[in-house]
Amino acid sequence: MAPRVVVFNNMITPYTNRLYNELVDRGLDLAVLSCIAQEADRFWAGSFTPRYTTRTVPGLSIPLSRSRHTHLNIGIGRALNALAPDLLFVNGLYPSMLAGAAWARANGKALALTIDGWRETMPDTAYHRLARPWLLRQCEAVVCCSDKGRAYFRDQGVRDADLFVVPLVPAWDPPATVPDFHDRPFHLLWCARINDDAKNAIFFENVAIALGRILPGLKVRVVGSGAAEARMLARFASAGIDVRHDSYVPWQAISEIYLQSRLLLLPSLLEPWGLVCNEALQCGVPCLVSPHVGASGELVRDQDNGYVCALDEQTWVDAARGLLEHPARWEAMSLRARQSVPSDALADAAARFTTAVDHLARAPARQEAVP
Repeated sequence: MAPRVVVFNNMITPYTNRLYNELVDRGLDLAVLSCIAQEADRFWAGSFTPRYTTRTVPGLSIPLSRSRHTHLNIGIGRALNALAPDLLFVNGLYPSMLAGAAWARANGKALALTIDGWRETMPDTAYHRLARPWLLRQCEAVVCCSDKGRAYFRDQGVRDADLFVVPLVPAWDPPATVPDFHDRPFHLLWCARINDDAKNAIFFENVAIALGRILPGLKVRVVGSGAAEARMLARFASAGIDVRHDSYVPWQAISEIYLQSRLLLLPSLLEPWGLVCNEALQCGVPCLVSPHVGASGELVRDQDNGYVCALDEQTWVDAARGLLEHPARWEAMSLRARQSVPSDALADAAARFTTAVDHLARAPARQEAVP
């Protein structure tokens, strides 16, 4: 009999829902328990249809920053008893996740951690220095989204045999065809929260303004909102840059934004992965990213399907200009961008997750004291 798998996460997203539905279609007995239906600054609740059991436990979502929250929930044990997992995946180090892990240990259920991020993005507070080692001792497997994440957890003492990489996959399929260089009206695309502490919006502004002095008629597409939103738009207006801005575009329509754009710039200071890179590349949009982006070097390959550039503004200006002023060079990189996102990415992610499930199912059940 197939084991019952429960993923306990903070919330279901359009892209995780796509993976979960694929897993169910492949026969996995899956349920998802969430801390919250939708965090602040998100707009996708109700926009997708899960084909698996879902349940949300009541509680509080406490903002740590504009882009990070922690969760404190009640009734976790009752919810897990009702869902009756044989295998439990917890999705982070929130207090609620530790409660779920304690439930697994108390009930002799196999436990895994599934988490994005890598060395640069893993929190290192006193809480995390206590919670992370404890949780890792309880887990029979750790699932990451990147080789960087696997390297981090290897350094934390997790055995290679217990480490699995399940790449993130966009919520939508690659388009069958994409426009060429001259049919894309926007030179630069920003598609992220507009802040400086993580996304480094001011760096993007500086690069765009510098390019505007070199390339007449520069057009910028901005999708996002945030603390630096008013400043960004005001600076572009002052510099005479043609900008189109939407605070939000539904995920079902976001491919049109990429298909109108020539380059995606993501100069983040803190980025666990950067799913916008997957989305851009599968629409033929080369990406310029900082080394602080999780996808840098793994998905976005320097001088192949984009550029991985140190945060030096002139370097970014030169890299962007080298493509925007040479359509043939852009077309070649655009083709490589599309080729770098395999057509079977969803099937591959589902197969990798299933391998982690099979590994967890073979782990001996154990019970031990919990803190």
